[in-house]
Amino acid sequence: MTTAALAAAYGLNQSAPSGYESEATVLVEARLTAGAPATVGPSAAPATAPILTPVTPDVGTERAVALSDAVVLPAAARVGADKASFLEDLTIEVTPDANVLRFVYTADNRFSARIRARALVEAYVNYRSTGPTGATVLSEPSLPDEPVTRPLGPDLAAGLAAGLLLGAGTALLRSRTRGLIRGRDDYERLTGVPVLATVPRYKRPAGTTIGAPVVLRDPTSPAAESYRYLRTRLQPSLRPSLRPPAATTVLVTSPGDRQGRTTTAANLAVTLAQAGRSVILVDADLRHPQLHHVFGISGEYGLTTLLDGEAGVEEVLEETSVPGLYVIPAGRREEGEHVDLLDSGQLARVLHAVQKHADVIVLDSTAVLSASDAIALAALSDHILLVGDFARTSRESVRRALDELAEVVHDNVSPVLVNVPKSAGALVPHARTQPTGIAPHHEPLTRDRLVSDADDVAPPGVTQHAYVEVAEEDDDEDAEAMAEYFARTTTVAVPVIYGSANTATVYASSTAAVDDSDEPADSPAEPEESAESRS
Repeated sequence: MTTAALAAAYGLNQSAPSGYESEATVLVEARLTAGAPATVGPSAAPATAPILTPVTPDVGTERAVALSDAVVLPAAARVGADKASFLEDLTIEVTPDANVLRFVYTADNRFSARIRARALVEAYVNYRSTGPTGATVLSEPSLPDEPVTRPLGPDLAAGLAAGLLLGAGTALLRSRTRGLIRGRDDYERLTGVPVLATVPRYKRPAGTTIGAPVVLRDPTSPAAESYRYLRTRLQPSLRPSLRPPAATTVLVTSPGDRQGRTTTAANLAVTLAQAGRSVILVDADLRHPQLHHVFGISGEYGLTTLLDGEAGVEEVLEETSVPGLYVIPAGRREEGEHVDLLDSGQLARVLHAVQKHADVIVLDSTAVLSASDAIALAALSDHILLVGDFARTSRESVRRALDELAEVVHDNVSPVLVNVPKSAGALVPHARTQPTGIAPHHEPLTRDRLVSDADDVAPPGVTQHAYVEVAEEDDDEDAEAMAEYFARTTTVAVPVIYGSANTATVYASSTAAVDDSDEPADSPAEPEESAESRS
């Protein structure tokens, strides 16, 4: 702010008009006034001649006389100018403690400045020559040699003072009125751990407060890519997707309300499911549930149903359009009816039951500083995402939220910052590009190519490879017979990297050779799953 004020002062100084100044000084002489004649005794005859008494002139009055029409109009007419333009560049100064007027005239041309100053001085002297007050020219109007410029020092001093005052005032006002998170680095300093991901600003659909997850609505946008980046950063904290190990429970919360926790939870759950995880998204915000609106599902049965013991987990799971993603809505609730259950042992039993049905449990809870629910859920979670909104979350609320969580969490809180502009340290990924419609070129599909790809992606223990090509003209009976055959063998489905646009390639790998009794050996996958995958 100070630098800007100094630059402005310098610019104004340099842009100020400069001109030639012609200066003259005029002495205003004392006036003599007639007084009554003196008498000697009561019978003395009056004197015939009056007595003249000098009166000190008023210099301020004389300045006003010099600027009056009686003086200015004749001077302006002499140089061929009108009154307004003539007075515009004229200055008359009063010398302190002296009966002297200083006439200064400024013009673009040094001769013009002298001519106009002389015209005014002569007009004033002529006007006073007929009255009792006299005026004597002490110095004739000068002919300037150099133009007069505006002094730089006073302007810079004024700019410095103004800049310091404005800067200090702005900083004080900002610290008292804004107090929000100032960027990625500031959020990291507040939480003491690196920010897991930042999400740039993006527009929601008109008329909605949350809207469908952006990873579904606009999957190629930078915001969607940011949520996929969050998923990648979170992956090391998740347990392997193979059960019986318990599922990883991730709590998504925020210091205050309307700071992006529901949006973050929904998008994170979608990206995890798209990466092959089995995910259950639980709406644990019993005060203001939103997830049933986000995914367009029924919210009649859900978490409150489980807390009441009226149904099992499978009965309240709501399927979504994303394969592998299920939602448990908040369910029916009365004002404050189920709030206490979130702080009871029943909540732990419910979460334990939910963990048996998925790899990852994502909990959308209330804000930490709004209710105690988030604290109870944090104590039962493996990882906590503390979502801050660059435009709404205050720095003080982050400190208070961390203090509240400190009693139940231990080094498993990761900050996420949303609605972050790039200027505040946001890592804004490039948007993904859509395919152009041109089919990619693949190498010829051969047995060696398939076996090589299978070696790269096959599970441990695979010892044999085989592949079958099913052409479009093959009937359904042949395809079903082929599926039944592979279902009776020790086979597991392995993805094929290279495919054909005209032929559907079916590929399977077996873990061991089939013995004479046709009894299947141990396989990494159940026969029913293999048959379904083969189909």
